[in-house]
Amino acid sequence: MKITYYVQQYRPEYEAVSKEVHLLNEYFSQTHVTRIHNLHLDNLFEYSYNRKMISYHFCYYPVLFPFTYWASKKSDINHIYTSLGDLPYLNIINLKKTILTAAASCNTEKVKKRIKLLEKVPCIVTETELQRGQLEKLGINKEKIKLISPAVDTSSFSYRPASGNFKIIYASCPTRSQDFDKRGIFMLLDFARRNRRIQLTLIWRIEAAEKMEELLRREKNKNILLKNKIIEDMNQEYGKVHATIIPYTKYDNFLKLIPNSALESLAAGKPLLVSTKTELAKIVEKHKCGVTFDPSENNLQEAFLELEKNYELYQMNCRTTAEKLFSKDRFLREYALLYQELHLKEMEERS
Repeated sequence: MKITYYVQQYRPEYEAVSKEVHLLNEYFSQTHVTRIHNLHLDNLFEYSYNRKMISYHFCYYPVLFPFTYWASKKSDINHIYTSLGDLPYLNIINLKKTILTAAASCNTEKVKKRIKLLEKVPCIVTETELQRGQLEKLGINKEKIKLISPAVDTSSFSYRPASGNFKIIYASCPTRSQDFDKRGIFMLLDFARRNRRIQLTLIWRIEAAEKMEELLRREKNKNILLKNKIIEDMNQEYGKVHATIIPYTKYDNFLKLIPNSALESLAAGKPLLVSTKTELAKIVEKHKCGVTFDPSENNLQEAFLELEKNYELYQMNCRTTAEKLFSKDRFLREYALLYQELHLKEMEERS
């Protein structure tokens, strides 16, 4: 089969959605012909065009969309990996043989504007029950909605006990300063100010770093460490800390409702402090691999004290939760089945 992945801002070195696409592409390229089609907002003249990758700036999208449509007709599987509110690809590619994975969140009003296009897509994959319910309420046929949880390569992570004062890492930091509030940055600053004995590490994503550095200079917090670079071995980073935090303050567009850093942390045996504004909170509560909190500084404080007090109880459930719910093998197997079903259906319709 010829499989094309349609993505935006493809950065598999550190970005969660890109990591999932990279995993699929690497696996299926062994037995099929695969290609990634990427729209980005980087250098205007940065582009790629070869057998494995088509990548160009968004500004060229209106000019190149006839080519994109033609290429999608030549592909056996078109796999859009964005959100339910996808703008660029739903409008132009051949939807008859398309799978859409809702890897990022999207509010209902925005989804409503895409409903006629979503109805034409043969298969929609959601990563959370919240997204599936969102589609069902809007009248999308239940039969074509599939739930596939994101994956983590557990073989790349192992448990290493942390030492010294309690250390927490936040590795799903925002790429835009206007997202600081909804990603919980200000709440974390208040928390660190209140708990001088803890060490908080922020793994940044290069963008918006200057604004964050300015905030830290103003705060003069000695217990916050900002690492503004791409980390090649995150297992080492998780090995230095006791827990990972996901402090989202509200459900909004373009959030990863089950963040990749949380899955990596579980695979590394490190429990979670998770806001209830993520779908991950339900999993954490059920499998007792961390503590959840409604997003406020006081609630976060209570959750932290609970985690610290009963740390061993939560830590012992982390690795098994990652292996049971988010295994790479399960993820690839479920997508292989979807590809096969869609391709067979397309072949039957042709004959």
